[in-house]
Amino acid sequence: MYGNPIKLLISWMKVIFLTAVIVVATRQFLFEPVAVHGKSMMPTIEEDDKIILTKISHIKNFDLVVFMAPNGKNLIKRVIGTPGDRIAMKEDQLFLNGQPVDEPYLKENLKSAKQQGYVRLTNDFPEIVVPSGCYYVLGDNRLNSVDSRVLGYILEEAVIGEAKFRIAPAKHVGIIK
Repeated sequence: MYGNPIKLLISWMKVIFLTAVIVVATRQFLFEPVAVHGKSMMPTIEEDDKIILTKISHIKNFDLVVFMAPNGKNLIKRVIGTPGDRIAMKEDQLFLNGQPVDEPYLKENLKSAKQQGYVRLTNDFPEIVVPSGCYYVLGDNRLNSVDSRVLGYILEEAVIGEAKFRIAPAKHVGIIK
């Protein structure tokens, strides 16, 4: 009724091996789950949120990316500038390629900062040009973020992937904006 047990074992081993190859390849080249540690992206991304990265997307301005920092830790930040972009900050107003940019994801942090007596979230900096092969990134919680203001430009090859979807906790599940 069951046939040859050796053949059955070999067929199951093939299925398990093929499944393992698919899982490893998917994680290595397409998607990766990541747990977020730290408060630099609050309230957009909160401490201990679990997110899914996509490794095949084209990174654009204002995407959220996870990258390997020079100290070997993975950080999540918002891409403000892509290669060739001109960026400046004046009186908490971001300028991208000479144009003012609205940053609605900063509203809660700005309100909180003013309640704590801070005048600005982000110190002014003169116009810079993002070099080829690099990104300029900032955390949404600008008063509590180690980002390009400290680290400098982030190399494209340091980017692990783009944060696309939050899978935990249950109250935050959904597409990341």
